[in-house]
Amino acid sequence: MQVIEEVLSRIVPTPEEEAKLREVEKELVARIDSEASQYDRRLYARLLGSASRGTWLRYQKDLDVFIFFPEEYSKEEMERIVTSIASRVLKRVEKRYAEHPYVRGEFRGYDVELVPCYAIKDTSYLKSAVDRTPFHNDYVKKRISGLENEVRLLKQFLKGIGCYGAEAKVEGFSGYLCELLVIKFGSFIRVLEAAKHFKRGEVLSLRGDVDEKAVRRKFSSPLIFLDPVDENRNVAAALSLQRFSEFIYAAKEYLANPRLEFFFPREREVSEQALRELLRQRGTALIALSFPTPHVVDDILYPQLRKAQRFFEAVLRNEDFGVVGSAFHVGEKTLLFFELTSTEIPAVKLHLGPKVNSPHEPRFLKKYVGGENTLSRPFIRGDRWVVYLKRKHVRADELLKDFIDAGKLRERGVPSHVARALEAGAEVLVGDNCLVEEALPSLAEYLDPRFPWER
Repeated sequence: MQVIEEVLSRIVPTPEEEAKLREVEKELVARIDSEASQYDRRLYARLLGSASRGTWLRYQKDLDVFIFFPEEYSKEEMERIVTSIASRVLKRVEKRYAEHPYVRGEFRGYDVELVPCYAIKDTSYLKSAVDRTPFHNDYVKKRISGLENEVRLLKQFLKGIGCYGAEAKVEGFSGYLCELLVIKFGSFIRVLEAAKHFKRGEVLSLRGDVDEKAVRRKFSSPLIFLDPVDENRNVAAALSLQRFSEFIYAAKEYLANPRLEFFFPREREVSEQALRELLRQRGTALIALSFPTPHVVDDILYPQLRKAQRFFEAVLRNEDFGVVGSAFHVGEKTLLFFELTSTEIPAVKLHLGPKVNSPHEPRFLKKYVGGENTLSRPFIRGDRWVVYLKRKHVRADELLKDFIDAGKLRERGVPSHVARALEAGAEVLVGDNCLVEEALPSLAEYLDPRFPWER
C-alpha cells in the first residue's frame, strides 16, 4: 500500500487544482457558447474526456471541448465555424486532422482540443467516430464514482511501462479503455490480477454473456473489449500485440514485487560510447536512411514508418543482407535504422536452377552459359542445375542508394509520405555515422531493450 499511496500523492489533483479546473472549464464553455450562438443558437459546447469524468492526472492540463451541431451541417461548415471560434477564444491555435478536422490551442494555461460533432440521439445515428464520445462520457460518469483514483493508478502504470495512449505512435490503451477495465474489474489491482490470465484474443464485455467465438470472428485484435455504447466497436482496436504482451508481463511483475519504478521509471542514460560498445559486443553493423520528417499527423506518419521499416528490411533481405532487426527515430529528421550481420557480403552468389532434364533446362543453360554476370559455367549439384553469379550489390549502402535513386518509390511499394520525403532528400548513413545525437535515445531503446522499470 505504501507504493500506491506514494503514487496517488503525485497524480491526484489537489482540491485547489480541481477547483481551478472547474473555474476554467466554466469560463471556457461559456466563451465558446457565446461565440457559437452568433452562428446558430442551436450550437452548444460541453467538456468531455477525463477532465469531465474526474479521472484526469494532476500534471495533465488537457480540456476536450466538443461543439454540438445539428445533423444538417456539412463537415466543411463545422470545420469553418470551429476554426473561427477557436481563433477568437484560444491562443496558439493549430488545426489538426482526424476523421474530420479539429483545433488545438491554449486557454488560461490549459491545452484545449475543440472538436466538432453531431448532436445525435443514439449511436445508431453515427455520422463520424467522434459522435460516440458524448455517449462514452455519459456511460462512464454514471458508473465511475468512487473509482476515479483506481483509473488514475491504471493510467499512470500504463504510462510508466510505455503502454498508455491509443494513438498510432504508441498503439496502447486509451483513457476510455482504462475506465472500462476499472469499471469491469473494480480496482487497479484487480485489473492487474485479471491481466495475469489474459490470452491473445481475450474478449471482455460489460453487457453480460457474449458469444466469444462470434466476437473473435468479427474482431481480430489481441484484446477485444466490446464498447458498451456501440456493440459494433472494439474499444481496444488500437492496441497492438506488442503493447498487450508488455502489459500482461508488467502486471505479473508488479504483483510479484510492487515498486514505484513501474509508475515513474528512471530516465534512461544514453551515451554514444555505450552504444558503440553494445554494437561491438553484438558484432553487427548499422546502416540508416535519413530523410526530412514528413509534415503529417502522427496517426498517418507512424503507420507509414512501420510499413517503410518492413519494406526496406525486405529489400535488404532479398539481396541476401542479414537483417538482425530495425528501428526508427522521429525528430527534425527521421532515421530508419537497420542492424545487419554485415554491411558487405561476398560478390559471389550460388543460384539454384531447374532439375536436370526438366522442360526449363534449355532456357537456363542458354541464359547462363557465358552470361554477363556468371562467375562459372552452370553445373550439376545433385539433380539440380546451379551456377555462381556475380552480385549487383555487395554493399548495403550502395543497394539502398541505387534503390532510392531509381525513383518511383511509391509505385514500388514505399508508403506515400515516406516516398516523397526520401525522394526529396535521403541520405544513407553507415556505421558510426548512424549515431546521430538526437536519435541516440531511440537507438538505445532498440539495442538495450530493458523494460522501463528495470532501468
